[in-house]
Amino acid sequence: MSAAIQESKARNVRVAAHATELETAKAMVRAGADILVHSVEDRLVDTEFIDLVKNRDILYMTTLFVEDGYRQVFNQQVMLTDIERKLGDPEVIATWSDLAKIPPNEIPGGIPRLPSPPRRPIAYDNLMLLESAGVRIVGATDAGNIGTLHGPALHREFELMVGAGMRPMDIIVSATKNAAAVMGKQADLGTLERGKFADLVILDADPLADIKNTRKISKVMKGGEFIP
Repeated sequence: MSAAIQESKARNVRVAAHATELETAKAMVRAGADILVHSVEDRLVDTEFIDLVKNRDILYMTTLFVEDGYRQVFNQQVMLTDIERKLGDPEVIATWSDLAKIPPNEIPGGIPRLPSPPRRPIAYDNLMLLESAGVRIVGATDAGNIGTLHGPALHREFELMVGAGMRPMDIIVSATKNAAAVMGKQADLGTLERGKFADLVILDADPLADIKNTRKISKVMKGGEFIP
């Protein structure tokens, strides 16, 4: 792990780590990772971890919804939101019903059964501990996993972030300014400033009043031009 990170840094390549356990995430940050792609979910983060992430300005991505996406598909209880029905890839959505068509004895190992989620996942408390410490939070979905759609799944993530305790304005920053930083594109994207691309999502309702209003998309501008 350390050798891979050193090699990357020698070539000026940033490192994103997939670590969901506290000790693994600590090890990755100490070794020089720049981005944590998932929430820490096995136990509460401690002061050592908070200081590590804060002092090294690590970008911390949420991915709160992805496990529930698996749970819905594996249990054949998919419940699409309005924006998922409107904007989700229909071919991807269609594959989620395939399990019901396959005899159980033809699935090696059977269909995984995920336990019911706790009333308040540990990842929620960790998110709030890190957010309150000033860590840069990035709203992210891990889209492409079973049950998590590219695009509209972000709105699911927003709702869970609110459920954890984040304010809508901070969530919007996480999905714009901080998301641009993950991509290394903060000079061009993420905020409304002179010299940056005029990429806008214009809403019909106030997202600060209700984060679900981010679904009420009126117009989209890309590079200064409205697109259909």
